[in-house]
Amino acid sequence: MAYQAKTDWLPDDPINEDDVNRWEKGIKEAHTDLAAHKNDLNNPHETTKSQIGLGNVENVRQASKKEFQQHAGDTKIHISEDERIKWNAKETPAAAQKKADLAEENAKTYADQTFTNEKLTVLPASKSIQDARTPGSEYPIGITIMDIGQDNTTGYPLAYGFVKNENFSTYRFTQYFYGNGNGYLSTCVWVRQWYISKGWTGWHKISGLAYTRATINVKQKLDKGTYNKIKFNQKITDSHNAFNTSNNRFVAPNDGMYLVESGLYIDSFQTYSNFELTIYLNGKQYKNIAHYRHKPEGPSTSKEFGVGVYGSGTVPMKKGDYLEMYMYVGYDDVTRYISDRNEAYNYFEIRETGGVNPSLF
Repeated sequence: MAYQAKTDWLPDDPINEDDVNRWEKGIKEAHTDLAAHKNDLNNPHETTKSQIGLGNVENVRQASKKEFQQHAGDTKIHISEDERIKWNAKETPAAAQKKADLAEENAKTYADQTFTNEKLTVLPASKSIQDARTPGSEYPIGITIMDIGQDNTTGYPLAYGFVKNENFSTYRFTQYFYGNGNGYLSTCVWVRQWYISKGWTGWHKISGLAYTRATINVKQKLDKGTYNKIKFNQKITDSHNAFNTSNNRFVAPNDGMYLVESGLYIDSFQTYSNFELTIYLNGKQYKNIAHYRHKPEGPSTSKEFGVGVYGSGTVPMKKGDYLEMYMYVGYDDVTRYISDRNEAYNYFEIRETGGVNPSLF
């Protein structure tokens, strides 16, 4: 039964147990009804959208705050202002094709007007410049190729070959010489440049560099107190046939810088001795590359032991210059000999390291 309130209380009315129980029951019923009202989501008061100012809001599902933040932070589906500008600036396929067609047409026009047969051609013999001393200013502009032959001795690196001229202007001219005479020794490439204020530079070899290695395979007596020429009597390799075993000389096939390495293994004894290994250039002492001196601290003995003397040095050479190896020997009694060991111990090795002789500049 619903709560019934007593509203005619007088100051002297007694309060009994039934009154108190009635009050407690009413309070409980009120709390029960309030909780049921709060949990009633079916709009018990039948409130309309217009009554609370939502007359224009559609009845659709709204995103939660978490879902909204995830969406706002998604960089894949959103673009920056810079990206928007770049996208707006992109051309349509038709416009891009139009530009490409125009660029191709301009390139063809430039090539037709610039690279004519007279500027990009193989020059016939009547127009070839056969004299290497001819100034660069007399060559045609453009890229030209011409034959050099008939045992030409006017200043090209070899007597036979062909030349490629890359002549951009009076101030930008590079010339290449390709050796292609009879035989593999002529398969080399040189380059030089023309300067209107200085003329032609020297030829700089850029491929086909020379290499020689020789050895001595028999014992050689070393006379004391003098320079002994080393008789390298066997070639191991010789790319340009530049070493002569009959006179033990290397002859430079062209101007350049050469690296010389040499070593000798000497049968010696436990007595005083002195060995100096020296490069000779054109018959004259040029560079000492190794030195060994032995002076026993105790009494001298005839006990035999081996001495290795090894060294290296660079030598600028002109075509036709020649190299030889000499050793100065000093000793007090027993004669010394170069051993008959193999090329790992006794060798004369020359490698062309660059096709320019710096002493000529």
